[in-house]
Order: sequence, then C-alpha cells, then structure tokens
Amino acid sequence: MLIKHPGLMIVTLALGYGFLPLPAAADEVRLKNGDVLTGEIVKKETGVLIFKTSYAGQIAIQWTEIETLTSDKPVHIILTDNSNLRGPLVETTEPASAKIKLSQAEGQPEKEDENEDKNEREFDLLKTRYINPTPDLSGEGVRWSGNINAGATLTQGNTEASLLRFDAETIARTQHNRYTVGGIFNRAQDHGRDTQSNTRGYGKYDHFLTPQWYAYANATGENDRFRDLRLRTTAGAGSGYQVFETPNLNLAIEGGLNYITQDYYVAKDQNYPGARWAIKYDQLIFKSSTKLFHEHEVLIGLEDTSHILLTSKTGLRFPFLFNFNATTQFNYNWDSAPSPGRQKADSALLFTLGYGW
Repeated sequence: MLIKHPGLMIVTLALGYGFLPLPAAADEVRLKNGDVLTGEIVKKETGVLIFKTSYAGQIAIQWTEIETLTSDKPVHIILTDNSNLRGPLVETTEPASAKIKLSQAEGQPEKEDENEDKNEREFDLLKTRYINPTPDLSGEGVRWSGNINAGATLTQGNTEASLLRFDAETIARTQHNRYTVGGIFNRAQDHGRDTQSNTRGYGKYDHFLTPQWYAYANATGENDRFRDLRLRTTAGAGSGYQVFETPNLNLAIEGGLNYITQDYYVAKDQNYPGARWAIKYDQLIFKSSTKLFHEHEVLIGLEDTSHILLTSKTGLRFPFLFNFNATTQFNYNWDSAPSPGRQKADSALLFTLGYGW
C-alpha cells in the first residue's frame, strides 16, 4: 500500500517498529579466557556458579574462572564477612571483581546523579560466599526436605499373603540447625499368621558450630517381635563433620556415645553404654535426578566390645513424574548377640513408590 501523506508515513513506521521484538535482557558472565556467556544467574552455593542458558540449560561454571559478571535483575549476595547485598550487578573495569547497585533496602536513598556511586558497592569475587542462597544458607528461613515411601502386596487363592511397608523422613534445615525425624513400619502375614512385624522411629538434632562441624543429639526406638525385641532404645550425643552439603552431593560422618536399653519378650533385658559411628551419603548420578544413597550406624558396647549393632540401607531412587519416585533398596541389620534362637543378620530387598520434596 502506498502512503502519500508524509506525516502519516512517520506514524506508520513508528507503529511498525513498536511491534518488532526487542532483544531479551540477559545476565552476562565474562570468563578469564575471554569467553562471554549470556543467560540467567541461578545461584552460587559452592565453588561453582549455576548459570542457565537458552542453548544448554543449566551449566556449572567454576567460580575461580570468572572474570566478572553482570545481571539485569536484582540478586542476593552474601560475602565471606556475612555482608548481605541485594541489587543488580553492574559492569566493572576491575578484574576479578563485581559491582552491585544496591537495592533501597540495602543502600542509601536515591541521590542526585552526581552521587549515584554512593548507591553502588564494589567487592572481590573471591569473597563471594553465596548468590541467591536458599533460606537456610542465608539465615532467613527454613529449608524442608524429605520423602515418603510405601510398598504393598496382596495375594489370595492357594497362597494368601499380604505385606505392607511404609517409611518416611523429613529434615528441617536452618543456617545453624538441622532437625531430622523419621519412622519405618513393616507388617507381613501368611494365611492370617504374622511373618513380619517391626517398627522403628528416630530423631536427631544437629547444631552447626562452623559451616561443617556440628554437635548432635540422637534417639531411636524400635520393636521387632521376630527378633524378640519388645523395645530397644538408644540415646546419645556426639559430633559430626559435613563433608559435602549440596543439591547434588551430601556426605556426613559422625561419632559419639550412646546408651542402649534392650527390653526383650523372652530373653534377659540388657542396658549398656556404647560408642557410635555413622555415615550418611547421597549423590545424584548419571547426570540426572537418579539418587544413590547409603546410610549406616554402628554401635559398639563399651563394657563388652564384642557386642555390636549395625543398621544400614543402600539404594537407588528414580524420579518418574513430578516429585514421585521409585526406590530399590537393600537393608541389612546385624546383632552380634541376638536373643537365643534368633539369627544375627536380617536383610531385605525392597521396591517402593514414594514422593519426595
């Protein structure tokens, strides 16, 4: 269409350009080798920056390889001196540094243009502890995690058997504290006769003295009719070291003292002090959300070191829809001095469905 009126042509061109797509705003990471990446800063909680790109999804960049970075949106930064900074990252000419334009909550009220630099702060990248940390790392809230798993079978006809398995664990993590509560229930019948009946509950409190060292208090209680256990309780305290604590890898090692009380249906009751050793480990493998996990706890009697109790579980957890998952797990328990007529070892291979958060 030919537009003859000059004024109308100017308006038409302006409207046309107004509908053209504008370049999308993006964060930028400049590496020491000169490469420049654009995308979105997700977080930094360890020695890597998680950066989201449109062409490769989320990638991990070694923090020590970053020259400088900028952001279009405000980010939350915690430095090694526990300073909290909030605002968009702006360009700086100094290598291995970053400049942040402070948000109103963190900086001074807006000034005239000539005083604008008072609302900015430059800092050393090597002194950056976290970027966009979770509430527990920032000290501003609680991070909840956990899982619920269940398995069941029911057979009728020539074979009449049923089995029900249920376990759950939840963890509340703050900056200096961690609370763990869990429980296990197993029940099996064959022609109306119990063939398995046991329950176990546990709780633990960890107080972090440093980012890795912590003191803990723990308690457990369990019942197993087929091991002649009316009630076994343990309670104690000790210290632990959090070797890793990331979304992809967790490893904690603990040692301390516990007091064990064993109330039997038939055998003579026992009470004794013991030394405790425990490991808790999980890791995402195969570059996916498949989780490998292993936990074990060993109690050694201090009055009779030949009396040893071991509980352990090892398995794989596969995600399949939203937060639902399937788990295959091997449990192994060992009692060096069981009730008369009972076996020392108990093992079980489990397949369950569950939900995690």
